[in-house]
Parts: sequence; C-alpha cells; structure tokens
Amino acid sequence: MLSFIGDINILTIILYSITILTVIFLFLLTKVKIKNNFTKRVLIALGIGAVIGLLFAGIENPKLTTTEKTVLLIELIRPIGNIYLGLLRTIIGPLVIISIIKSFTSLGNENKLSRIGIKAIAGLLITTGIGATVGIIFASVTNLGSGFAIENLADRSRPVKNLFEVIQSWFPDNLIADLNTGGSRIIAVAVFAIFIAIAIIKEGKKHPERIKPFMDLVESTNFIILRFMRLIINFTPIGIFPFIAIAFAKNANDSIVQYAIYLVVIYLALIFHFVVVHLGLITFGAKLNPIRFVKKIFPAQVVAFTTQSSYGTLPVTIKSLTNRVGVSDRIAAFVAPIGATMGMNACGGIYPAMVSIITANAFGINLSWFDYILIILVSAFASIGIAGVPGTAIIAATVVLTYLGLPLEGIALVYAVDSLVDMGRTALNVTGVTVISTLVAKSEGELDLDTFNADQTEVLDVTHE
Repeated sequence: MLSFIGDINILTIILYSITILTVIFLFLLTKVKIKNNFTKRVLIALGIGAVIGLLFAGIENPKLTTTEKTVLLIELIRPIGNIYLGLLRTIIGPLVIISIIKSFTSLGNENKLSRIGIKAIAGLLITTGIGATVGIIFASVTNLGSGFAIENLADRSRPVKNLFEVIQSWFPDNLIADLNTGGSRIIAVAVFAIFIAIAIIKEGKKHPERIKPFMDLVESTNFIILRFMRLIINFTPIGIFPFIAIAFAKNANDSIVQYAIYLVVIYLALIFHFVVVHLGLITFGAKLNPIRFVKKIFPAQVVAFTTQSSYGTLPVTIKSLTNRVGVSDRIAAFVAPIGATMGMNACGGIYPAMVSIITANAFGINLSWFDYILIILVSAFASIGIAGVPGTAIIAATVVLTYLGLPLEGIALVYAVDSLVDMGRTALNVTGVTVISTLVAKSEGELDLDTFNADQTEVLDVTHE
C-alpha cells in the first residue's frame, strides 16, 4: 500500500481527480431531461476528453514503460474505456442469438410470406455486403486512419488461417466456448441460432403448442437484452472520453484534421452507395425512374436524417412506400420492419468496414485480401443480429473488429464525430429499406405503377402514429 502511494505523483493525482469528477458529471447528465440529451453528452465528453488529452499531451509516466517506448501518463485512465468495451463484448453473443431466432421465425409458415421474407433478407444482406465493400475501398484508397499515430508496434502480426480453417470456424463447436470469445466466433454463434430457428419453424408446423413457451421466453429475453443494451449505450460518453483524451494526447493538432478528413470520406462513401447501388437497383432492377423514386421517398429520408432513428422513421417509411411509391400495404408493413432490424447498409456495412481499415492503419496493422473478404462477410452476416438496437453502428464495428482481432480502441478514434456521421448513416439505411421493399413488391406484382407515376402525391400525416 505504501509503495503504491509512493508511486503516485502530483500529476497522477490531478489526472485521477479530473477523471473522477468527469465521470460523476457525465453520469449526472444522464438524469437531466433535455432534448437530444445523448448527443449533447457525447459532445461534452468529446470536449472534456480533448481538453484533458491536450493538457497531458507528451507527459510521460516513468512508472509505466515498455521496451519500445515510454507510456504517457494519460494511459492510466484507459481502464475506464476498457470496462465499457468489455460490456459491449459481453452482450454480443446473446444479442445475436435472440435477434436471429426472432428474425427467422417471424417469416411464418405461409409459402408466400416466406418467399417475401427470403427476398427481403437476401436483398438487405447483399446490399450490406456491397456497402462494406464500398467502405473498404474508400477507406483504403484514402489511407484513412494513418494520421492517427496511436502506437508504433514492432509486431502486430496475427496468425494466418487457410480457407478451410476459416470455413470451419464459421460452424459451432462448443457454444459456451464460442460465446466466451467476446465476438471473435460470432459467425459460429449466428449459425447456431439459424439452426435453432429452423428447428423451431419445423416443429411449429407440426406441434405449435410445443414451441410457444420457448418463443415466449425468446420474446421476454429480447426485451431484457435490449434494455441491457440501452443501459450500456447510455454510458457511451463515459466509456469513450478516456479514448478521446488518449487520442488527443498522442495526436494533438492532427486530431481535428483527421476528423475532418474522416467526415468527408465517409459521406462520399455514403453518397456513392446511394447513387450507384440504390439508384442503380431502382433503375436496372425495378426498371423505374430513379429521380421520381427519390422524390417519392424524400420525406422518409428527411425524417431519418434529422431523427437519426430507423425505428422512429418507420411510420414515415411505410407511408412513403404505400402512399407515394405504390408498394402494397402487406409488403411495406412486412419488409420495412425487417429492414429496421437487420442488414442496415450504412450502420452494418459501410461504417464497420471503414472503422476496420481506420483501426488497422492507425495501429500499423497490415490487412490481407483475405481479411477484406472477412470484413465483407462478417459485416453482412453479423448485421442479422445487431441492427435495430440502440448503438447499432457501435455493435457492428465491435463485432467486426473483434472477429478480425483488431483493437477495439479504433471505435473511439472516430466516435467523437459520430453524431454527425449518424445522420447520413440513418438516411442511407432507410433508403436501402425502401429500395428493397420496392424491388420485392415489383417482383411479386404488388407495385402500383399508377401511384408511382402520379405527379401529385399524398401529403404524409403520421402525427397519430
């Protein structure tokens, strides 16, 4: 105990004191009822973290050294952020299992309903995979993240697996062991959940009374997990402020420039995906006028951009599809909610892919072409079980980084401006849902072309929903 006290100098005491006061302050802010409380708390955490980082920039801790470099004093507050990241990893497995079971069993027993669901899920997952590809390309071409000089490590190599070893890792071996990996075996966990869902569907056709207690348990568990997720995400400002402080301490004047570059690149990627992928599918897949389509779904895009909530935008999304695009009520009401719970093109595809590249570049880790393929597959596959909950983009990035063995601190590097990015991400997510809904409706002969081609469109009124 005396030795511990002797190791603490005056700067350490100051850092600890500021950190404790910051945590208490950010916690008390959670009790304040103001509009956009979460966004404001994140911005406040960014500001405090930046100030602390700049104050302690370059100050070395003589008690914490490595063979490669002296560790900065600011590193002492990293455990606070690590606790937050650990809680995120803890919930990934249960969240994926419950979400996949709910998603697949919701397809029902009717053939047409299943066909519509399969088309919707396939379309959402494929466009999410394409989104991950877009994210990789834009981040790699611009060498995004290299400006964050986080660590100069001599060896960050990871074991290289051959193709068949990777495929084998996609299938469950020991569920408890797979859950204990913190997300690195997430595909195996997802495959297990899919098999369980298939078994439930088959058993439900013959003996529906047998599966009802289990499905009631799944429903209750889902509510509990979502509540747990909200608790974790609610403490995001406390969890990320240490990483913001560390990033500013190590990058100082370069941080603002790096954030600006990141914002420009990710919005270019979002616009590219919207123009090339979404409008391309409408033009060549549905054979509809893309300009007219954009005008029809514009109300949903605006609401998504301003509210940053796919769930909150659902009433507007469905009404835009039915009253303006001409999608049938049945398909709009079925596909739109699915799109709000899986396969989000931006949150599940572009964002985690870009964060992976940023993290690799920042930490000096070389990625192979096989790693790029894994980013695409994991992003698309994992999006089945992570979308539709608070902090979707964070969970998506956590899953992908963990699976690839990349440092989770990479999330904190760009989270400081996440509220600005989330506006564009949500708008693209909702656009993707309207595109897939339109494609499914067209393929099922349930798209009213007269409504789509009408110049006068009904004014949306969702005030009572």
